[in-house]
Amino acid sequence: MARLTRLHLPALLCVSLLCGCKATTPARTGPDAVYLAADYHSMKLETLAFLGLASLVSEPAGIQTTDALLRSYLLGGQQKFLIVDDSSLRVRAQAAGVGPAFEKAIRAWKDDHTADALMLKDLGEKLGLDGFVVGDLTQWREETVDWTSEGASFTEVGIAITIYDARTGAVAWKGEKMAHRESQQYRHGTAVGSGVYRESSGLERTERAAKVVPPPPPAEEVAESVVQDLLLGLPDQPARTGRSTP
Repeated sequence: MARLTRLHLPALLCVSLLCGCKATTPARTGPDAVYLAADYHSMKLETLAFLGLASLVSEPAGIQTTDALLRSYLLGGQQKFLIVDDSSLRVRAQAAGVGPAFEKAIRAWKDDHTADALMLKDLGEKLGLDGFVVGDLTQWREETVDWTSEGASFTEVGIAITIYDARTGAVAWKGEKMAHRESQQYRHGTAVGSGVYRESSGLERTERAAKVVPPPPPAEEVAESVVQDLLLGLPDQPARTGRSTP
């Protein structure tokens, strides 16, 4: 949670304690799935450009939160690559005469989930970049258990990070992670926390139910955990692996 001060996000630990969610912090487990190119160890990947976040879900809060987390952790929370943010590269792209091409590459990823190999190769050469890194928000879901039933409220967040080799425009590495976090178990008409719900009628019943049904775990907290797990699987630079270059 040390990076939260840079994001200006809420005090998530406090939120989790107030909302009745499980207070334990999950252990870091790394990505669920990882792809590493067969020729990764022959690549030169030192300086990468961050092209931003694409999203398969239309959830503004999720997109904003995930983008902020990726920028914080990729640009300042890892020591394996030098990653330059897109705003800094805009100045360099304009000076190199490839400003429109750079903006087109960003839009292609954010709008169409497309990374054109020829475009990346050209930008990499003209901007002095070894590669590009992008994020992808694949799931952002919060569900509250119905107060007339039983079960747990839950939050699901899925994120992927991909590194492209500027020399070839091909994927060098990709990590994917999906997290599912649940609140306390709830059963209609029983105690939740320090309160007890007993059936009544009308508006009073609705108001009382809203107070005892546990909300989903904070999505921002789950998203940060996912990003941390993805970075745990981030590979070393090819030159640092100790393997010989073919």
